[in-house]
Amino acid sequence: MARLPFLLSIVHGGAMLPRELAPRLALSPADVFFDSNPWTREIFAMGELVQGRLEVEVARAVIDLDRDPGHRPPDHEDGVVKTVTRYGKKVWSDEVQLTSEEVQRLIDRYHRPYHEILERTASRGGVRMGIDCHSMAPVGAPLDPDPGQVRPIFCLGNQGDEKGEGDTVTCKPAYLHALASALAEEFPEARSPEGLPLVTFNHPFSGDYILRRHGHGRTPWLQLTINRSLVLKNEPEDPASAEDVPDSEREVIAELRVRILRTLRRFAEKVD
Repeated sequence: MARLPFLLSIVHGGAMLPRELAPRLALSPADVFFDSNPWTREIFAMGELVQGRLEVEVARAVIDLDRDPGHRPPDHEDGVVKTVTRYGKKVWSDEVQLTSEEVQRLIDRYHRPYHEILERTASRGGVRMGIDCHSMAPVGAPLDPDPGQVRPIFCLGNQGDEKGEGDTVTCKPAYLHALASALAEEFPEARSPEGLPLVTFNHPFSGDYILRRHGHGRTPWLQLTINRSLVLKNEPEDPASAEDVPDSEREVIAELRVRILRTLRRFAEKVD
């Protein structure tokens, strides 16, 4: 069976803490978990079925590979290296934050190589589209772009407007509509809360550094964000107060992976 013509990027699914920095982290394992995109590495574990797949092991709370490397502390608390989580929790225990040299080492070790590999992989002849893969909490966190707002089941982003249109889009609006149609066909039972559509475009997420950096070359890019309620059935009302990392429901994750794969197969028929 031919591989699907996609390059998948999974940047927020890791939980690894660099050994030299772990003792200085002020976050619990639960904090790291809820600040990440839980189980996206497992949901999008399709390495042999797509043209390319890259994932990040290091925790988003330590370094965010979907942020501009120039957005550094202390000027950017939600930049490439963060000082607070999306739930407003202090990341580092020291009175003095990471030094500029430590920040640069993190960028050199994780951020720069990832994007160089992503760029090379996107240039492969069989890759016709890049998909930046994420998950989102059912309700926007305090430092998210939509604090306190309930969210749809899926969000698709291309740096455009609510119709997928705009002067700086990273893929044609028709691609968002085609993927939205494939999702609706695969998930006819899914219902978004409060009358939201099953799929929204560019809200709450339109894509960040990955789309801005890689989405204006030969290969088009879009961001696919899945509501984690599909795999996390008992989301705490206040993730910032959670004490434990939830157990993964492997059968639920495996079923969702199969359904997302079927969705991508339908979508591939619409990609030029």
